[in-house]
Amino acid sequence: MKRITLGLLAISGLATGASAEELIVTGLSGLVQTIDLDTGVVGHRGVCTGAVQSMAVADGTLYLGGLLDDVYVFDLATNQVTGTFTIPGQAHAMAWTGAQLLIANTGSTIITIDPADHSVIETRSVPTGDISAIGIDAGGLFVGGQNSLALRSPVGMNDFQFFAACGSMINAMAFGPQRMYLAGTTFFSEDAGTVYTFDKFVGGVSYTATFPVPNDAAAILAHRGLLYVGGSDGLVHEMHAGTGQILRTFDLMVPVRGIAPAQGLVSCPADYDISGDLNFFDVALFLNLFSAQLPAADTNGDGLFDFFDVARFLDMFNAGCP
Repeated sequence: MKRITLGLLAISGLATGASAEELIVTGLSGLVQTIDLDTGVVGHRGVCTGAVQSMAVADGTLYLGGLLDDVYVFDLATNQVTGTFTIPGQAHAMAWTGAQLLIANTGSTIITIDPADHSVIETRSVPTGDISAIGIDAGGLFVGGQNSLALRSPVGMNDFQFFAACGSMINAMAFGPQRMYLAGTTFFSEDAGTVYTFDKFVGGVSYTATFPVPNDAAAILAHRGLLYVGGSDGLVHEMHAGTGQILRTFDLMVPVRGIAPAQGLVSCPADYDISGDLNFFDVALFLNLFSAQLPAADTNGDGLFDFFDVARFLDMFNAGCP
């Protein structure tokens, strides 16, 4: 395992612009840091005016959730905070739909924000004790909480149902082409974590694998066949997504709460294989899920598998990616 610490580039403050292989990392220090995946250099982009506990990247803008009711708007082109807005409660988790910002707050509510003026479009209550993680994948909106449960609703709806459960308090979630990853802190241990992997189209209580992590697994990203797991110890571990083997470790020196590609995550409801493109493979995958009557094929959330599910999938497919 290779360990990489804060380099001269970060210390001098001369971090360059975003590349396809750069990750944005934020946390309680308020620093906006980077990891260059080609060179392994840990860099520095700027600083938020407060501690950060959640983040989302959207079209060159970084949204940072503070510890109170504040959300900071950080421009990735200028590396400056360009504004703030407030929401009811704390921004525990964030996700970008491709057109709107979703924020989960302390009241188990999901708030939809218009990125143009940061106004609240709608709020949705979720039938769970808390929300500490949120994600979008294969036509579904997922939430996870410290109660170890993950729920799913069709995108654009408020019909959350049980999807998966793990053996840790869920801090973050991520999705690969076939897998859902739940990252959590081990019960009764503040400095040990586990990544639980599930078939993302099936869920349930049976994991396909578990990967122990030598930190509290406060943040996770699935990217290009690898996992990046960050913790309160300031370390981000690069792991093999299939085996959990730690390949490299990056030392950011401050507690980590969010990790994302600088260009943002793919947010396209019909992109079931997360390839970034809508094509035959997405259609074929949907039809296979439809034949198996799995949740991702129940696109309208009525519990039935019929013409209306196919019609809604085709509508999402024809709408393309924002």
